[in-house]
Order: sequence, then structure tokens, then C-alpha cells
Amino acid sequence: MAAPQGDTTMSADPKTWDDMRIGVPGAGTVPVPPDPNYLGTGAPADPDLELRPGETELGRPPQVPADLAPLSPEDQARLRLLDEEQAAREMEEADLLLNADPTGLGWLGWFGSPLALAFLLGTAGVFGIFLFNQTAQLLAALAAAPEWARYTGYAGLVLFGVCVLYAFLRFLVVYFRLRENRQLRVKGIAELSKRTRLRWLAARKNAEARAQVEGYLRAYPLDTPADRRMLAALGLSDEAQGRLRVARLDLLNPDKFASTEEWFVRFRDWFQAELDAAAEARIKYWGSRIWVVTAVSPNATVDSGAALFYAFSLLTDLCRVYHLRAGRTGTAVLLGRVFFNAYLAGQGAEWEKLAEDQYDQLFHEAMNLVGVGVSSNVVGKLLGKVGAKATTGYLNRLLLVRLGRYAARLLRPVTKE
Repeated sequence: MAAPQGDTTMSADPKTWDDMRIGVPGAGTVPVPPDPNYLGTGAPADPDLELRPGETELGRPPQVPADLAPLSPEDQARLRLLDEEQAAREMEEADLLLNADPTGLGWLGWFGSPLALAFLLGTAGVFGIFLFNQTAQLLAALAAAPEWARYTGYAGLVLFGVCVLYAFLRFLVVYFRLRENRQLRVKGIAELSKRTRLRWLAARKNAEARAQVEGYLRAYPLDTPADRRMLAALGLSDEAQGRLRVARLDLLNPDKFASTEEWFVRFRDWFQAELDAAAEARIKYWGSRIWVVTAVSPNATVDSGAALFYAFSLLTDLCRVYHLRAGRTGTAVLLGRVFFNAYLAGQGAEWEKLAEDQYDQLFHEAMNLVGVGVSSNVVGKLLGKVGAKATTGYLNRLLLVRLGRYAARLLRPVTKE
């Protein structure tokens, strides 16, 4: 549209003319007065003229994209369902990041527990058959011995069986009276905090994890004289117990630490580190004893029984040190390893023969090399026998130490991995 003739203040530009027509002022232009047919509210002055819904005073309805149309109830329900599914996936991911599987069977998913139970039943069955055969052979040997030796052997065998049964029952009583361990992964919390969409979930999980460990601190036995005597028997001295009480007091102070991550670091360094040191001392304590006993034991039955006795005694002490017990899968794995170690200890007689021959040959050649020929065979056989028994005892010690460290890993309340 062209500008009216004679109006030199108006530009010939169509856009400028449109701006002036709707009342938009500009440089060097004179705005057109508003149309008297319209009111200031945008409604037409003529009462008979009606605008359709969505129209403006310009006579043009607003252009709204189809994607911005109001949501229907079905759309809103579908969006809520998608949000709930996404939240459930995020919760599962958070649980995987925060809750550790210390058994090492996490990659097997829900097959882990049945496989651990099958391993337990298999090792217990093999060990039971082996122990029955060895006991039958021992009883047959005692039946052929003189009367005084026979009754002495029977009494010793009964006493030994009572000791093993006592260790097993004591382990069961202590074990099932304790709370199951739900191990927390500090590394998983840190990883969760790095994800922007999951930070609100990380904050909530942090609070839940801290509350769980605070409950563990409050329940840990440190207050009564009986508790102090029990901990002293487990290797926690009065100084160590004092450090535990100070650490617990500081950790239960809500204003002591600036962040939850710092709180977990202090828990591991102040409180859990003392328990780890005591657990390692108990592992070495029982490991030294099984070395000596299996090195001087006369037969495979005593080796297997000693392995059971020291394994159950060690597990009992570790559960009392941490004041926790492993979960269902962890318990099955632990018991399976106990029976497997006992079976290997009973097979030590076969290894002793092989090791004895090797040591005998080694010592015999060494004595001939240095010029000792008199009674070299007797000395070589003696040293070979002693070396073979010591080697067998040391192997049993290694198995028990590995079992104890695995159990300690299961029982730690917090892990940084």
C-alpha cells in the first residue's frame, strides 16, 4: 500500500506505513491516530460486531503451534506413567551404585544366592563322605590297638568332637543374634552425586546411608563392663576402646562435619579402621594356631576337625568384632569355604608323602655335598618328615587367613570401592 499523496512526513516503505497505520511511532514519522471505531480495550465500538474466540482487534487469531496445545487427561496420565518408570529406573541404578555386593557374585544377578547354596551343599556333602571314611578307618585302627590305647583314643576322639561341635554351635548362636550387614559404597555415592539428574536422589540416599551407619554406631557394644571385657578378649585394648568411644561421640554429633562424604571418610578412618586392625589380629592369631596343630596332628581326621574348629572360632570372633553378620549369599559362601578348607586339610596326608620324598632327597643330597655320610639317610628322612608336616600346616594357615580376610570384607559396614 502506498502512502497518501501530499503527506511528505510518511515513508514510502510499506512496513513503515503498516507501523504507522497501527499506531507505532517512528523517527521522522507521524503516527496515524487510532481508529475511533475501536475502544482502548481492543473491543469493537460497534456493539453488533462480535469477535470470534482467539481473534484480536487486528482481526487475526494468534498463531499457536500444535505441539503447545493443552494436554488431554490421557496425555497427562501417560506422562505421569513415564515419570514413574524413569524414577524407578533411577532408584534401581542408585541402589546398584550404593549397595555393594561384597561376595563377588554380583555379576551373576539373582543366580548368586542359589549357586552359593549349591556350592555349600556340594562341599558339605563331599566333606561329610570324606570325614565318615576317615573316622571309620581311625576307629578300625583303634580297635586293633591295645586296650589302654583303644580307650584313650576313644576318649580323645570324643573330646575332640565335642570341641568342634562347641565351636560350631557357638558360631551359630553369635551369628544369628547379630544384625545382617548392608554394606555401603562411598564410591557409589560420589558417582551418584556427579549426575545432575540424580543429585536429589543422591542427597536422599546420602541421608539414608548416614542414618543406617549412625544406627550401627549406637548399637555397637561399648558401654557396659561386659561389653568392654568382650572387646578386650577380641584384642581391642582399653586405649582402642577409648578411641572408638571418642570417634562414636564425634560421628553422632550432627554439627561436627560439613558434608556426608567427609563423615563417611572419618567413619572409615576413625571407627572402622580400629575394627579392621582387631580383625586382622584375630585372623593371624587363629592362623598361627592351626599351623601348629595341623603340623603335629597324627591323621587326616584330626586335620579336618582342627580346620573346622579354628574356622568357626575365627568367624565367631570376626562377627563379634564388627557386630554384624553376612547376608544369605555371603553366609552360604563362607560355610562352603569352611567345609572346602576342612576337606583340603584332610587331604594333607597325600601331600605330605610327596613333600616328604622331595625334602628327603633334598636333604640327603645336601649332606652328601658337605661330606656328611654317616646316618645321612636317617637325618634326611627326619628333616623331610618335619618339613612336610610344617608345609602342610602352613598351607592350612594360608587357607584360614584367606577365609578370615574374605569374611572381614563381607562384614565391613562401609567400603570405599
